[in-house]
Amino acid sequence: MKKVLSFSISLVVLLGMLTGCGAKNSTVTLTIWGDADNQAILEQSFTEINEAFEKEHPNIKVDYQYSGTFDTINVAVQSDSLPDLFWVQGNKSTKMAELAKNGYILNLDSYNLDSSRYSQAAIDYATVDGSVYCSYPAFLDYATIYYNKDLFGSLQLEKPSTYEELLSAIETLAKKGYTPVALGGKGDFDRYWLIQIMAPALCQETMNQISKHETIDFTAMEKMFDTYREWSEKGYMGKDFASVDAVGAQLAFTNGEAGMIVDGTWNNQMYRELNFEVGSFAFPGEDGTRYAQSGESNYTTYAIASKTEHPQEAVEYLKFLNSKQAEQIVENYVGSIPSVKDLSIRDESVEEHSQFDIVGSNIYHVLSSVADETGKPQDVFLGEVLPKLMMSEITGKDAVEMIKAEMDKSSAK
Repeated sequence: MKKVLSFSISLVVLLGMLTGCGAKNSTVTLTIWGDADNQAILEQSFTEINEAFEKEHPNIKVDYQYSGTFDTINVAVQSDSLPDLFWVQGNKSTKMAELAKNGYILNLDSYNLDSSRYSQAAIDYATVDGSVYCSYPAFLDYATIYYNKDLFGSLQLEKPSTYEELLSAIETLAKKGYTPVALGGKGDFDRYWLIQIMAPALCQETMNQISKHETIDFTAMEKMFDTYREWSEKGYMGKDFASVDAVGAQLAFTNGEAGMIVDGTWNNQMYRELNFEVGSFAFPGEDGTRYAQSGESNYTTYAIASKTEHPQEAVEYLKFLNSKQAEQIVENYVGSIPSVKDLSIRDESVEEHSQFDIVGSNIYHVLSSVADETGKPQDVFLGEVLPKLMMSEITGKDAVEMIKAEMDKSSAK
C-alpha cells in the first residue's frame, strides 16, 4: 500500500513538473512596432497598457519598440520581416489598403472584434473592401486653432465665434505687429493645415459633390483658394512663411510672437505647458457654425502581419487595445477627444476641443477618394497647388483647373 501511495505521489509530482515545463514553453513573445513619430506623446500610455496586458495574459510577453514609420514598414515588407503587430493609419492613407490587398496583414473578420462601442466612421477606418484589418480607433484628431489667451486679453480681443470675428482678430494682431496665425510653409503638410481647417467651413458642399461623384460646383473651393493666397500675401502667417517649418511655427507661437497657430489636437499637451494661458476653437463659419474635420486618431490602431506565428495572441492584444481599460489609460496621459461615449475626459482643455458643431470632410481624403494610378488629385493639390498659391503664382481659378484636370485623368477610362 505504501509503495502504491509513494508511486502515486511521485507520478503527481512528475506530472506537475511536466505541466510546469509545458506552461513555461507555451509563453510567446509578440514583437510590436509602435508609432515612432509619436513616441514622446504615447510612451507613458503604452508602458502602462503593455504592463496591464501582460498581467492579464501571463503567457504573452510584449516586445514593444517605437520602430513604426512608413519607411521601416516598407523595408520590412520588402525583406519579409514584418513584426507580429505594427501601427497603421487605417483609411487615413492608402497604405493599409495596399498591405491588405497584397496579403501582408491579417483579415480579422473571423476573430470577432467587438465593434459595438464604435461609430461607423471608426469602423470604416479599420475596414478595407468590407473586411476589418486593424483595431478600431477610439479618439478623434483634427486640426484646430490655438490662441494666446493672455495676448488676446491685452488687446481686448474675444475668442472668435464667427468667420468675421476671426478676420477682425487677424487684422488687429497684424496691426499690432504680431503674426496673426503661425503656420509652416516649408513642407507639404506644414502649409496644408490651414486649408484643412478652412475647407469644411468654406466649401463642404463641393467636397460632398466630389465624394458622391455628382456634378461639381467648384465656386466655393475657388473662393477658398483665393482666401488662402490673400492671407499669404498679407503676411497673416508670417513674413517668412515660405521658409518656416512646423517647428518654427510652433516656436513663433510659444515665444509670444504669434497670436494664433493652426495645429493638431494631438499636440494639446504641449500647448498646456506654456507660461501663458492657451485656448482653442474650431474654425467658425460665417453663421457661427464650428467645424472640425473628420479624422480618427491612430493612437490605438494596429494591424497583424499575416505571417505571424501567433495570430490568436496578436488578436488578444488588439482586443485589449479596444478595451475601455486601455483607452482610458491613453485618455489619462494624452488627453484626446474620445469618439466612444464611456471614457472620462481628462481635463477642460479636452472639453474645449470637443466644442464643435459639425465634423466636416478632410479635403485631402476627399481628393484621395477619387484618385487612381492615372490621376492623383490629392498629390497635385498638396505638392503643386498649395505652394503656388502660397507664392501668388496662381489664382484660385487656376488651382481649381489644376485639380479638375487631374481628376479627369483618374476618371478617364
